[in-house]
Amino acid sequence: MYTADANCAGVPCWTCRRRRLKCDRALPNCGKCTSLQQPCLGYSTEKPLRWTDSVASRGKLTGKKVPHHAQHFPINRVLNDPGLQNVPPSMRDYIAYFEQKCCQEFVLYDFEQVNPFKEFIRLIPSCPGLCHAVVSVAALHQAFRIASAPCNDNTMACKSNPNEVQISQRAEQMHHLYQLPAYHDALYHKQRTLSFLRSEAYAGCLSKPGGVIASIILSIWFELMDSGRDSWRYHLRGLREVMPKRGLSLALFRNGELAADLPQMSEYFDTSYAIFEIIGSTFVKAKQPYQPLFSMSPTLDILKRSESQTWIGCPATLLYVLSLVNAAASSSHKMLPGSIYNIYSHLRNFSPMKWAVAGAEIHYIKPRYQFACVWQAAIEIYALQVLPVLFEIDLSNERRISISLNSILHHLKSINPTDVHLKGILWPAFVIGAEVQTMSQMVLITDVFGHLWTVWHCYNVTNALKVLEKIWARRAIEGSSRRWIEYVYEWGEDWMFI
Repeated sequence: MYTADANCAGVPCWTCRRRRLKCDRALPNCGKCTSLQQPCLGYSTEKPLRWTDSVASRGKLTGKKVPHHAQHFPINRVLNDPGLQNVPPSMRDYIAYFEQKCCQEFVLYDFEQVNPFKEFIRLIPSCPGLCHAVVSVAALHQAFRIASAPCNDNTMACKSNPNEVQISQRAEQMHHLYQLPAYHDALYHKQRTLSFLRSEAYAGCLSKPGGVIASIILSIWFELMDSGRDSWRYHLRGLREVMPKRGLSLALFRNGELAADLPQMSEYFDTSYAIFEIIGSTFVKAKQPYQPLFSMSPTLDILKRSESQTWIGCPATLLYVLSLVNAAASSSHKMLPGSIYNIYSHLRNFSPMKWAVAGAEIHYIKPRYQFACVWQAAIEIYALQVLPVLFEIDLSNERRISISLNSILHHLKSINPTDVHLKGILWPAFVIGAEVQTMSQMVLITDVFGHLWTVWHCYNVTNALKVLEKIWARRAIEGSSRRWIEYVYEWGEDWMFI
Protein backbone atom coordinates (compact mmCIF):
# COMPACT_ATOMS: atom_id res chain seq x y z
CA MET A 1 0.00 0.00 0.00
CA TYR A 2 1.32 3.40 -0.96
CA THR A 3 2.00 6.04 1.69
CA ALA A 4 2.35 9.73 0.97
CA ASP A 5 5.00 12.10 2.29
CA ALA A 6 5.59 15.80 1.68
CA ASN A 7 7.23 15.23 -1.72
CA CYS A 8 5.32 12.20 -2.96
CA ALA A 9 1.74 11.47 -3.98
CA GLY A 10 -0.12 8.66 -2.30
CA VAL A 11 -0.89 6.85 -5.57
CA PRO A 12 0.82 6.39 -8.95
CA CYS A 13 0.09 8.93 -11.68
CA TRP A 14 -2.51 8.04 -14.29
CA THR A 15 0.06 7.92 -17.09
CA CYS A 16 2.11 5.23 -15.34
CA ARG A 17 -1.04 3.30 -14.47
CA ARG A 18 -2.09 3.23 -18.10
CA ARG A 19 1.41 2.33 -19.32
CA ARG A 20 1.84 -0.25 -16.51
CA LEU A 21 5.06 1.37 -15.30
CA LYS A 22 6.39 1.81 -11.78
CA CYS A 23 5.76 5.41 -10.77
CA ASP A 24 8.03 7.39 -8.44
CA ARG A 25 4.97 9.51 -7.40
CA ALA A 26 7.04 12.71 -7.45
CA LEU A 27 5.27 16.05 -7.15
CA PRO A 28 4.15 18.02 -9.04
CA ASN A 29 4.95 15.68 -11.97
CA CYS A 30 6.08 12.06 -12.05
CA GLY A 31 9.83 11.71 -12.71
CA LYS A 32 9.22 8.74 -15.01
CA CYS A 33 6.94 10.80 -17.26
CA THR A 34 9.41 13.70 -17.22
CA SER A 35 12.35 11.50 -18.25
CA LEU A 36 10.32 9.85 -21.03
CA GLN A 37 8.95 13.24 -22.16
CA GLN A 38 5.40 11.99 -21.70
CA PRO A 39 2.56 14.21 -20.45
CA CYS A 40 1.88 13.34 -16.81
CA LEU A 41 -1.87 13.01 -16.22
CA GLY A 42 -1.49 13.64 -12.49
CA TYR A 43 -2.73 11.98 -9.34
CA SER A 44 -6.39 13.01 -9.14
CA THR A 45 -8.89 10.57 -7.67
CA GLU A 46 -11.12 10.89 -10.75
CA LYS A 47 -9.92 9.22 -13.93
CA PRO A 48 -8.80 12.04 -16.25
CA LEU A 49 -10.16 12.61 -19.72
CA ARG A 50 -8.00 11.32 -22.56
CA TRP A 51 -8.72 11.17 -26.27
CA THR A 52 -7.20 8.06 -27.85
CA ASP A 53 -6.57 7.53 -31.54
CA SER A 54 -8.25 4.12 -31.69
CA VAL A 55 -11.42 4.06 -33.75
CA ALA A 56 -13.68 2.25 -31.27
CA SER A 57 -14.05 1.82 -27.53
CA ARG A 58 -15.93 -1.47 -27.80
CA GLY A 59 -16.41 -4.38 -30.22
CA LYS A 60 -13.95 -5.93 -32.68
CA LEU A 61 -12.24 -2.61 -33.44
CA THR A 62 -11.53 -1.73 -29.79
CA GLY A 63 -8.11 -0.10 -29.52
CA LYS A 64 -7.35 -0.66 -33.20
CA LYS A 65 -6.32 1.77 -35.91
CA VAL A 66 -7.52 1.67 -39.49
CA PRO A 67 -5.02 1.90 -42.35
CA HIS A 68 -5.87 4.53 -44.91
CA HIS A 69 -6.92 3.42 -48.38
CA ALA A 70 -7.41 6.54 -50.50
CA GLN A 71 -10.62 6.47 -52.53
CA HIS A 72 -11.82 8.99 -55.07
CA PHE A 73 -15.53 9.76 -55.09
CA PRO A 74 -16.44 12.17 -57.91
CA ILE A 75 -18.72 14.95 -56.72
CA ASN A 76 -20.40 17.23 -59.24
CA ARG A 77 -19.24 20.43 -57.62
CA VAL A 78 -15.55 21.08 -56.89
CA LEU A 79 -14.76 23.46 -54.04
CA ASN A 80 -12.81 26.42 -55.33
CA ASP A 81 -11.66 27.84 -51.99
CA PRO A 82 -7.94 28.63 -52.43
CA GLY A 83 -7.29 27.35 -48.93
CA LEU A 84 -8.48 23.88 -49.94
CA GLN A 85 -6.34 23.48 -53.04
CA ASN A 86 -3.60 21.61 -51.17
CA VAL A 87 -6.09 19.13 -49.68
CA PRO A 88 -5.90 15.67 -51.36
CA PRO A 89 -8.61 15.17 -54.04
CA SER A 90 -10.39 12.39 -52.15
CA MET A 91 -10.70 14.60 -49.05
CA ARG A 92 -11.88 17.56 -51.13
CA ASP A 93 -14.61 15.36 -52.58
CA TYR A 94 -15.78 14.48 -49.11
CA ILE A 95 -15.71 18.15 -48.10
CA ALA A 96 -17.86 18.97 -51.13
CA TYR A 97 -20.20 16.11 -50.13
CA PHE A 98 -20.34 17.53 -46.59
CA GLU A 99 -21.34 20.95 -47.94
CA GLN A 100 -24.02 19.64 -50.30
CA LYS A 101 -25.54 16.77 -48.32
CA CYS A 102 -24.65 16.92 -44.63
CA CYS A 103 -25.02 20.66 -44.08
CA GLN A 104 -28.56 20.56 -45.44
CA GLU A 105 -29.60 17.77 -43.08
CA PHE A 106 -27.89 19.11 -39.97
CA VAL A 107 -30.21 22.13 -39.69
CA LEU A 108 -33.99 22.23 -39.66
CA TYR A 109 -34.29 25.09 -42.14
CA ASP A 110 -31.48 25.22 -44.67
CA PHE A 111 -31.02 28.95 -45.18
CA GLU A 112 -27.63 29.74 -46.69
CA GLN A 113 -26.93 32.64 -44.36
CA VAL A 114 -27.68 30.73 -41.13
CA ASN A 115 -26.16 27.31 -41.77
CA PRO A 116 -23.23 27.13 -39.32
CA PHE A 117 -22.01 23.79 -40.64
CA LYS A 118 -21.03 25.47 -43.89
CA GLU A 119 -18.97 27.90 -41.83
CA PHE A 120 -16.98 24.94 -40.51
CA ILE A 121 -15.50 24.55 -44.00
CA ARG A 122 -14.14 28.07 -43.79
CA LEU A 123 -12.10 27.06 -40.72
CA ILE A 124 -10.36 24.13 -42.46
CA PRO A 125 -7.42 26.03 -44.06
CA SER A 126 -6.29 27.27 -40.64
CA CYS A 127 -7.03 24.02 -38.80
CA PRO A 128 -6.00 20.78 -40.58
CA GLY A 129 -7.38 18.68 -37.74
CA LEU A 130 -10.88 19.98 -38.47
CA CYS A 131 -10.49 18.76 -42.05
CA HIS A 132 -10.32 15.17 -40.75
CA ALA A 133 -13.40 15.73 -38.60
CA VAL A 134 -15.41 17.03 -41.56
CA VAL A 135 -14.25 14.19 -43.80
CA SER A 136 -15.03 11.53 -41.16
CA VAL A 137 -18.63 12.73 -40.81
CA ALA A 138 -19.08 13.07 -44.59
CA ALA A 139 -17.62 9.61 -45.26
CA LEU A 140 -19.83 7.97 -42.61
CA HIS A 141 -22.89 9.77 -43.94
CA GLN A 142 -22.07 8.62 -47.46
CA ALA A 143 -21.38 5.05 -46.33
CA PHE A 144 -24.80 4.82 -44.68
CA ARG A 145 -26.46 6.12 -47.86
CA ILE A 146 -24.58 3.66 -50.09
CA ALA A 147 -25.29 0.72 -47.76
CA SER A 148 -28.99 1.51 -47.47
CA ALA A 149 -29.56 2.07 -51.19
CA PRO A 150 -29.90 -1.65 -52.14
CA CYS A 151 -32.37 -2.35 -49.32
CA ASN A 152 -34.43 0.69 -50.33
CA ASP A 153 -34.59 -0.62 -53.91
CA ASN A 154 -35.58 -4.10 -52.71
CA THR A 155 -38.21 -2.64 -50.43
CA MET A 156 -39.80 -0.62 -53.21
CA ALA A 157 -39.76 -3.62 -55.53
CA CYS A 158 -41.50 -5.91 -53.02
CA LYS A 159 -43.87 -3.54 -51.24
CA SER A 160 -46.26 -0.89 -52.44
CA ASN A 161 -45.87 0.77 -49.03
CA PRO A 162 -42.22 0.96 -47.91
CA ASN A 163 -43.26 1.28 -44.26
CA GLU A 164 -44.68 -2.25 -44.33
CA VAL A 165 -41.10 -3.48 -44.07
CA GLN A 166 -39.81 -3.39 -40.52
CA ILE A 167 -37.06 -0.87 -39.84
CA SER A 168 -35.00 -3.64 -38.22
CA GLN A 169 -35.09 -5.57 -41.49
CA ARG A 170 -33.80 -2.53 -43.36
CA ALA A 171 -30.94 -2.11 -40.92
CA GLU A 172 -30.01 -5.78 -41.17
CA GLN A 173 -29.68 -5.42 -44.93
CA MET A 174 -26.85 -2.93 -44.34
CA HIS A 175 -24.48 -5.72 -43.27
CA HIS A 176 -22.08 -4.82 -46.09
CA LEU A 177 -21.58 -1.32 -44.60
CA TYR A 178 -18.33 -2.44 -42.94
CA GLN A 179 -16.90 -3.51 -46.30
CA LEU A 180 -17.40 -0.12 -47.98
CA PRO A 181 -14.34 2.04 -48.69
CA ALA A 182 -16.30 5.07 -47.46
CA TYR A 183 -16.81 3.41 -44.06
CA HIS A 184 -13.09 2.66 -43.77
CA ASP A 185 -12.37 6.27 -44.75
CA ALA A 186 -14.74 7.39 -42.00
CA LEU A 187 -12.90 5.34 -39.38
CA TYR A 188 -9.47 6.43 -40.61
CA HIS A 189 -10.34 10.12 -40.46
CA LYS A 190 -12.07 9.64 -37.12
CA GLN A 191 -8.75 8.23 -35.89
CA ARG A 192 -6.90 11.28 -37.25
CA THR A 193 -9.43 13.59 -35.57
CA LEU A 194 -8.93 11.88 -32.21
CA SER A 195 -5.16 12.21 -32.58
CA PHE A 196 -5.61 15.92 -33.27
CA LEU A 197 -7.84 16.41 -30.24
CA ARG A 198 -5.45 14.47 -28.03
CA SER A 199 -2.51 16.63 -29.07
CA GLU A 200 -4.54 19.80 -28.46
CA ALA A 201 -5.65 18.56 -25.05
CA TYR A 202 -2.03 17.95 -24.03
CA ALA A 203 -0.82 21.30 -25.36
CA GLY A 204 -0.45 24.30 -23.10
CA CYS A 205 -3.07 26.22 -25.07
CA LEU A 206 -5.34 25.56 -28.03
CA SER A 207 -3.68 26.64 -31.27
CA LYS A 208 -6.96 27.05 -33.17
CA PRO A 209 -9.84 27.24 -30.67
CA GLY A 210 -12.58 27.54 -33.28
CA GLY A 211 -11.34 24.49 -35.16
CA VAL A 212 -10.94 22.46 -31.96
CA ILE A 213 -14.49 23.23 -30.79
CA ALA A 214 -15.91 22.45 -34.23
CA SER A 215 -13.96 19.17 -34.30
CA ILE A 216 -15.42 18.10 -30.95
CA ILE A 217 -18.95 18.96 -32.11
CA LEU A 218 -18.47 16.93 -35.29
CA SER A 219 -17.03 14.06 -33.25
CA ILE A 220 -20.25 14.02 -31.23
CA TRP A 221 -22.19 14.00 -34.51
CA PHE A 222 -20.15 11.04 -35.71
CA GLU A 223 -20.94 9.02 -32.57
CA LEU A 224 -24.63 9.86 -32.80
CA MET A 225 -24.88 8.69 -36.39
CA ASP A 226 -22.86 5.56 -35.69
CA SER A 227 -24.73 4.57 -32.54
CA GLY A 228 -25.98 7.22 -30.10
CA ARG A 229 -24.74 5.14 -27.16
CA ASP A 230 -22.13 6.12 -24.56
CA SER A 231 -19.25 7.45 -26.70
CA TRP A 232 -20.79 10.88 -27.35
CA ARG A 233 -20.59 11.74 -23.64
CA TYR A 234 -16.78 11.45 -23.61
CA HIS A 235 -16.53 14.18 -26.24
CA LEU A 236 -19.06 16.32 -24.39
CA ARG A 237 -17.13 15.88 -21.18
CA GLY A 238 -13.96 16.73 -23.09
CA LEU A 239 -15.51 19.97 -24.27
CA ARG A 240 -16.49 20.91 -20.71
CA GLU A 241 -13.04 20.11 -19.31
CA VAL A 242 -10.74 21.36 -22.06
CA MET A 243 -12.32 24.78 -22.55
CA PRO A 244 -11.89 26.19 -19.03
CA LYS A 245 -8.42 24.65 -18.67
CA ARG A 246 -7.27 26.37 -21.84
CA GLY A 247 -8.76 29.75 -20.94
CA LEU A 248 -11.49 29.46 -23.56
CA SER A 249 -14.61 29.56 -21.46
CA LEU A 250 -16.83 32.54 -20.74
CA ALA A 251 -14.01 35.09 -20.55
CA LEU A 252 -12.95 34.43 -24.14
CA PHE A 253 -16.38 35.19 -25.53
CA ARG A 254 -17.05 37.98 -23.08
CA ASN A 255 -13.95 39.76 -24.35
CA GLY A 256 -14.96 39.07 -27.93
CA GLU A 257 -11.68 37.42 -28.86
CA LEU A 258 -13.28 34.56 -30.78
CA ALA A 259 -16.58 36.25 -31.51
CA ALA A 260 -14.80 39.05 -33.40
CA ASP A 261 -13.41 36.59 -35.93
CA LEU A 262 -16.33 34.16 -36.05
CA PRO A 263 -19.49 35.86 -34.77
CA GLN A 264 -21.79 33.19 -36.15
CA MET A 265 -19.57 30.40 -34.86
CA SER A 266 -19.54 31.74 -31.30
CA GLU A 267 -23.35 31.70 -31.30
CA TYR A 268 -23.49 28.25 -32.81
CA PHE A 269 -21.04 26.80 -30.29
CA ASP A 270 -23.41 28.13 -27.62
CA THR A 271 -26.51 26.56 -29.13
CA SER A 272 -24.89 23.27 -30.13
CA TYR A 273 -23.47 22.71 -26.65
CA ALA A 274 -26.86 23.56 -25.14
CA ILE A 275 -28.65 20.98 -27.31
CA PHE A 276 -26.16 18.20 -26.60
CA GLU A 277 -26.07 18.97 -22.87
CA ILE A 278 -29.84 19.24 -22.38
CA ILE A 279 -30.93 16.35 -24.60
CA GLY A 280 -27.93 14.27 -23.54
CA SER A 281 -28.99 14.44 -19.88
CA THR A 282 -32.49 13.10 -20.45
CA PHE A 283 -31.80 9.36 -20.55
CA VAL A 284 -28.78 9.46 -18.23
CA LYS A 285 -29.38 8.73 -14.55
CA ALA A 286 -26.64 11.14 -13.38
CA LYS A 287 -28.12 14.24 -14.97
CA GLN A 288 -26.00 17.30 -15.65
CA PRO A 289 -27.77 20.65 -15.01
CA TYR A 290 -27.16 22.87 -18.01
CA GLN A 291 -24.88 25.86 -17.61
CA PRO A 292 -23.76 27.99 -20.60
CA LEU A 293 -20.16 27.19 -21.45
CA PHE A 294 -19.31 29.89 -23.96
CA SER A 295 -21.27 33.02 -23.17
CA MET A 296 -23.02 35.09 -20.54
CA SER A 297 -26.27 35.17 -22.54
CA PRO A 298 -29.47 34.10 -20.77
CA THR A 299 -30.31 30.46 -21.42
CA LEU A 300 -33.57 31.29 -23.18
CA ASP A 301 -31.77 33.60 -25.63
CA ILE A 302 -29.31 30.84 -26.48
CA LEU A 303 -32.12 28.36 -27.04
CA LYS A 304 -34.05 30.78 -29.27
CA ARG A 305 -31.10 30.74 -31.66
CA SER A 306 -31.18 26.95 -31.66
CA GLU A 307 -34.54 26.98 -33.45
CA SER A 308 -32.83 28.09 -36.66
CA GLN A 309 -29.25 26.93 -36.11
CA THR A 310 -29.80 23.27 -35.22
CA TRP A 311 -31.58 20.26 -36.64
CA ILE A 312 -34.03 19.55 -33.81
CA GLY A 313 -35.77 22.94 -34.06
CA CYS A 314 -37.50 22.48 -30.71
CA PRO A 315 -39.32 25.64 -29.55
CA ALA A 316 -36.97 27.51 -27.23
CA THR A 317 -39.50 27.72 -24.39
CA LEU A 318 -39.98 23.95 -24.39
CA LEU A 319 -36.26 23.26 -24.53
CA TYR A 320 -35.85 25.64 -21.60
CA VAL A 321 -38.52 23.67 -19.70
CA LEU A 322 -36.58 20.49 -20.47
CA SER A 323 -33.44 22.03 -18.96
CA LEU A 324 -35.44 22.94 -15.84
CA VAL A 325 -36.74 19.37 -15.58
CA ASN A 326 -33.21 17.97 -15.83
CA ALA A 327 -31.99 20.39 -13.17
CA ALA A 328 -34.88 19.50 -10.85
CA ALA A 329 -34.21 15.78 -11.37
CA SER A 330 -30.46 16.12 -10.79
CA SER A 331 -29.20 14.62 -7.54
CA SER A 332 -26.75 17.52 -7.21
CA HIS A 333 -29.51 20.11 -7.50
CA LYS A 334 -31.59 21.16 -4.50
CA MET A 335 -35.21 21.36 -5.61
CA LEU A 336 -36.68 24.72 -4.62
CA PRO A 337 -40.31 24.85 -3.42
CA GLY A 338 -41.54 26.70 -6.51
CA SER A 339 -39.46 24.88 -9.12
CA ILE A 340 -42.11 22.31 -10.06
CA TYR A 341 -44.77 24.99 -10.33
CA ASN A 342 -42.39 27.03 -12.50
CA ILE A 343 -41.98 24.05 -14.85
CA TYR A 344 -45.73 23.55 -14.99
CA SER A 345 -46.35 27.25 -15.68
CA HIS A 346 -44.03 27.28 -18.68
CA LEU A 347 -45.69 24.15 -20.09
CA ARG A 348 -49.17 25.53 -19.53
CA ASN A 349 -48.45 28.96 -21.01
CA PHE A 350 -46.73 27.72 -24.16
CA SER A 351 -49.00 27.97 -27.22
CA PRO A 352 -48.05 25.73 -30.17
CA MET A 353 -50.18 27.82 -32.52
CA LYS A 354 -48.60 31.13 -31.50
CA TRP A 355 -45.17 29.60 -32.00
CA ALA A 356 -46.20 28.18 -35.38
CA VAL A 357 -47.48 31.48 -36.79
CA ALA A 358 -44.37 33.28 -35.57
CA GLY A 359 -42.35 31.43 -38.20
CA ALA A 360 -41.30 33.25 -41.35
CA GLU A 361 -42.73 30.74 -43.85
CA ILE A 362 -46.54 30.68 -44.13
CA HIS A 363 -46.60 27.19 -45.66
CA TYR A 364 -44.87 25.87 -42.54
CA ILE A 365 -47.62 26.94 -40.10
CA LYS A 366 -49.47 23.60 -40.00
CA PRO A 367 -46.39 21.35 -39.71
CA ARG A 368 -44.85 23.75 -37.17
CA TYR A 369 -48.03 23.50 -35.09
CA GLN A 370 -47.95 19.70 -35.20
CA PHE A 371 -44.22 19.74 -34.49
CA ALA A 372 -44.68 21.98 -31.43
CA CYS A 373 -47.58 19.86 -30.12
CA VAL A 374 -45.42 16.74 -30.35
CA TRP A 375 -42.53 18.35 -28.45
CA GLN A 376 -44.84 19.85 -25.81
CA ALA A 377 -46.50 16.49 -25.14
CA ALA A 378 -43.17 14.62 -25.06
CA ILE A 379 -41.61 17.01 -22.54
CA GLU A 380 -44.65 16.75 -20.27
CA ILE A 381 -44.44 12.93 -20.48
CA TYR A 382 -40.73 13.05 -19.71
CA ALA A 383 -41.28 15.39 -16.74
CA LEU A 384 -43.84 12.96 -15.30
CA GLN A 385 -41.25 10.18 -15.65
CA VAL A 386 -38.29 11.83 -13.92
CA LEU A 387 -39.82 14.23 -11.41
CA PRO A 388 -41.40 13.27 -8.07
CA VAL A 389 -45.03 12.17 -7.93
CA LEU A 390 -45.78 15.66 -6.61
CA PHE A 391 -45.47 16.98 -10.16
CA GLU A 392 -48.26 14.70 -11.37
CA ILE A 393 -50.43 15.82 -8.46
CA ASP A 394 -49.77 19.47 -9.30
CA LEU A 395 -50.89 18.91 -12.87
CA SER A 396 -54.11 17.32 -11.64
CA ASN A 397 -54.79 20.06 -9.10
CA GLU A 398 -54.35 22.75 -11.73
CA ARG A 399 -56.80 20.86 -13.97
CA ARG A 400 -54.46 21.01 -16.92
CA ILE A 401 -56.20 19.88 -20.13
CA SER A 402 -53.83 17.08 -21.09
CA ILE A 403 -53.94 15.85 -24.67
CA SER A 404 -54.87 12.18 -24.90
CA LEU A 405 -52.26 9.76 -26.12
CA ASN A 406 -54.24 9.10 -29.28
CA SER A 407 -54.34 12.84 -30.03
CA ILE A 408 -50.59 13.08 -29.54
CA LEU A 409 -50.08 10.13 -31.87
CA HIS A 410 -52.32 11.81 -34.41
CA HIS A 411 -50.06 14.88 -34.43
CA LEU A 412 -47.02 12.63 -34.73
CA LYS A 413 -48.53 10.67 -37.61
CA SER A 414 -49.69 13.84 -39.38
CA ILE A 415 -46.16 15.14 -39.95
CA ASN A 416 -45.53 14.46 -43.62
CA PRO A 417 -42.58 12.09 -44.25
CA THR A 418 -41.19 14.61 -46.75
CA ASP A 419 -41.55 17.60 -44.42
CA VAL A 420 -38.35 19.15 -43.04
CA HIS A 421 -39.72 19.02 -39.48
CA LEU A 422 -39.61 15.22 -39.47
CA LYS A 423 -35.84 15.24 -38.89
CA GLY A 424 -36.35 16.98 -35.53
CA ILE A 425 -38.77 14.54 -33.88
CA LEU A 426 -36.58 11.55 -32.98
CA TRP A 427 -36.40 12.44 -29.28
CA PRO A 428 -40.13 13.19 -28.83
CA ALA A 429 -41.06 10.14 -30.94
CA PHE A 430 -39.04 7.96 -28.57
CA VAL A 431 -40.59 9.48 -25.43
CA ILE A 432 -44.13 9.25 -26.79
CA GLY A 433 -43.41 5.74 -28.06
CA ALA A 434 -42.40 4.65 -24.55
CA GLU A 435 -45.92 5.55 -23.37
CA VAL A 436 -47.93 3.55 -25.90
CA GLN A 437 -49.87 0.52 -24.70
CA THR A 438 -51.73 -1.12 -27.58
CA MET A 439 -50.44 -3.01 -30.59
CA SER A 440 -51.95 -0.49 -33.02
CA GLN A 441 -50.13 2.34 -31.22
CA MET A 442 -46.86 0.42 -31.38
CA VAL A 443 -47.35 -0.12 -35.12
CA LEU A 444 -47.92 3.62 -35.59
CA ILE A 445 -44.71 4.45 -33.69
CA THR A 446 -42.81 1.88 -35.75
CA ASP A 447 -44.11 3.53 -38.92
CA VAL A 448 -42.87 6.92 -37.68
CA PHE A 449 -39.45 5.42 -37.06
CA GLY A 450 -39.56 3.99 -40.57
CA HIS A 451 -39.96 7.53 -41.89
CA LEU A 452 -37.12 8.72 -39.65
CA TRP A 453 -34.92 5.94 -41.02
CA THR A 454 -35.66 7.17 -44.54
CA VAL A 455 -34.43 10.63 -43.52
CA TRP A 456 -31.35 9.70 -41.47
CA HIS A 457 -30.27 6.16 -42.51
CA CYS A 458 -28.25 5.82 -39.32
CA TYR A 459 -28.06 3.51 -36.33
CA ASN A 460 -29.24 6.21 -33.93
CA VAL A 461 -32.76 5.64 -35.30
CA THR A 462 -32.63 1.83 -35.24
CA ASN A 463 -31.14 1.79 -31.75
CA ALA A 464 -33.89 4.08 -30.48
CA LEU A 465 -36.51 1.67 -31.78
CA LYS A 466 -34.68 -1.31 -30.27
CA VAL A 467 -34.73 0.35 -26.85
CA LEU A 468 -38.45 1.07 -27.30
CA GLU A 469 -39.07 -2.58 -28.12
CA LYS A 470 -37.23 -3.58 -24.94
CA ILE A 471 -39.44 -1.20 -22.95
CA TRP A 472 -42.58 -2.66 -24.55
CA ALA A 473 -41.39 -6.19 -23.79
CA ARG A 474 -40.66 -5.39 -20.12
CA ARG A 475 -44.04 -3.71 -19.71
CA ALA A 476 -45.77 -6.74 -21.23
CA ILE A 477 -44.19 -8.87 -18.51
CA GLU A 478 -44.32 -6.53 -15.51
CA GLY A 479 -47.31 -4.32 -16.31
CA SER A 480 -47.29 -0.57 -15.67
CA SER A 481 -46.13 -0.66 -12.06
CA ARG A 482 -42.80 1.00 -12.89
CA ARG A 483 -41.88 4.08 -14.88
CA TRP A 484 -40.22 3.24 -18.18
CA ILE A 485 -37.37 5.66 -17.47
CA GLU A 486 -36.33 3.29 -14.66
CA TYR A 487 -35.75 0.57 -17.26
CA VAL A 488 -33.52 2.91 -19.26
CA TYR A 489 -31.50 3.76 -16.15
CA GLU A 490 -31.33 0.10 -15.14
CA TRP A 491 -29.83 -0.98 -18.47
CA GLY A 492 -26.93 1.39 -17.83
CA GLU A 493 -26.43 2.71 -21.36
CA ASP A 494 -26.19 6.44 -21.94
CA TRP A 495 -28.32 7.09 -25.01
CA MET A 496 -28.86 10.30 -26.91
CA PHE A 497 -31.62 10.08 -29.52
CA ILE A 498 -31.59 13.20 -31.65
